[in-house]
Amino acid sequence: MVMRMLEARFHPQRKAVGDFIVVGHVVWKSERARPVVQASTELLTLREQATLLSKVHYLVSISARESFERLQDLRSQFWSFVEIH
Repeated sequence: MVMRMLEARFHPQRKAVGDFIVVGHVVWKSERARPVVQASTELLTLREQATLLSKVHYLVSISARESFERLQDLRSQFWSFVEIH
């Protein structure tokens, strides 16, 4: 069983600035498993938590097949998905 995980990051002032908020983690428990979004503890302190978390769910849903790769390749000024181990 191979578990894969991406950290979902929101960059409030664009990626180039460098600051980001860890919104949560997208987890695949196996190769064929559907991804599961888990909110981060950092997110729970923010007023915008529901909006940010719903955006991660949306991005995961539209990436559908090959979402592990597609999320990492996402072209966005405000969102990034980084593999973590």
